[in-house]
Amino acid sequence: MTTGAFGETGTGPAHGTGTTSPPPADLAALDRRLTRLETERARPPGARTLDEFLRPLREARAAWDVRRSVGQPEQKTVKVVRPSGITLPEDSPLRRVPPRKPEDQQPDYLEKFDSRTLFYDAFRLGEDVWLSGPPLNNLKEPLEKADWQVDGTDVAASVSLSDWGRTQRSRIRDAAPGERLALGLGDERFSAEIAPDESALFAGQRTLITKSQDNDLVWIQDFLQYYHLVHGVTGVVFYDNNSTRYTPQDVADAIAAVEGITTAVVVDWRYPWGPNCGPNEVWDSDYCQYGLLEHGRFRYLSRAAGVVSVDIDELVLCDDARSVFDHAEESAAGAVMFDGRWIAKATAEPMDPTRQRRFTDYRHRAKGTTTVKWAVLPGVVDWRSTQWRVHSVAGSNAEKNDLIHHRHYQGVNNGWKYDRPEQLVTPGTHTFDVRMSHVLDIVFGPSEDFEPTAALAPSTAVEPSGEERTR
Repeated sequence: MTTGAFGETGTGPAHGTGTTSPPPADLAALDRRLTRLETERARPPGARTLDEFLRPLREARAAWDVRRSVGQPEQKTVKVVRPSGITLPEDSPLRRVPPRKPEDQQPDYLEKFDSRTLFYDAFRLGEDVWLSGPPLNNLKEPLEKADWQVDGTDVAASVSLSDWGRTQRSRIRDAAPGERLALGLGDERFSAEIAPDESALFAGQRTLITKSQDNDLVWIQDFLQYYHLVHGVTGVVFYDNNSTRYTPQDVADAIAAVEGITTAVVVDWRYPWGPNCGPNEVWDSDYCQYGLLEHGRFRYLSRAAGVVSVDIDELVLCDDARSVFDHAEESAAGAVMFDGRWIAKATAEPMDPTRQRRFTDYRHRAKGTTTVKWAVLPGVVDWRSTQWRVHSVAGSNAEKNDLIHHRHYQGVNNGWKYDRPEQLVTPGTHTFDVRMSHVLDIVFGPSEDFEPTAALAPSTAVEPSGEERTR
């Protein structure tokens, strides 16, 4: 027996120069091999068998289990930060004027509108002090005439105030050394601590930026475990927006318990969220989410290897089994956008109403697509001409990638926007999500199901290489 040119077993001679035709068995084997090659060549990009699709994740889960079994403590930096902003007092004559026409306002518009926040935070980045906040609008002119000091040194001539859509990008250029910003605005005096440059904290890491209010802590942990195993995320900037069920420190403690997440900042974000669209679908006053994205970008994530912006109930999965960051790295823009698919709040069997709901409880898609989200490489995208927005990286020319989708779980939220009832799965309405279901089983299944492969000896897994950490 010999091995043929395509690796098939044959009965022909191993050597020789004769022209004898191969026996029928060899021809049949060759035909089968050629057919397989043609099939593989015709396979669309990203299409893989289920086993091929799941293999990288199985290996990642096995390596993760080895690291946990060794018991060596991870080097972690997890902290809570309270921004040092400036807000006008309630009795101040100054107010931000609402941009929305009265006929476009909903009944609670003025109640929710943020008329008093000047700046969310003041922090150093490079040689400048950055001032993050909502757009100044009519407040820009009085602030340009204000008295500005850093530790007693007049810096008014260095102040550059600039609105960017629903945010501002203001700076004190080449700011003098100091830790305290003082602002004199007419008869009113304000002061804010200037945070140090922390851009090195997430340098070189794959990261998440997200916001949350009162989401279950176990959901937050599951969310982070998923992104670590599936996308190699090690860092998160987490904005806790006025939660009442727990403290920001409780969030930090929950994050610290997630294996693989080594760097996290929980930002205690106590600013008004702002009104959504009114009766005429005008979006112009929901400053808070745009502001926190700008804040996270410049205070913490300007040196990150990559950033994905998603909510706690959104899990990204790529059809080719690779990381969303791999696609961002291959994009011409240094950023990618992707659609979402609804995962229904529906189960195959009735569930105990008191039982904690998890991602693994929901396996079926609902019809339709949901909102666009994005991933970006901060070191590639030009910061001067782009802006991280809720559903785009504006100015980046990023394209939508059809190999990437996020699953938006209707059952993994606290009903802040829609209080959806839980249903039973209905054929024709709900479709079983085969690949995502297998992914959930690997990410959240028991560790004994994923024994380490021969290549993952404990000595290798204790201190994985930088490449392994950022797969």
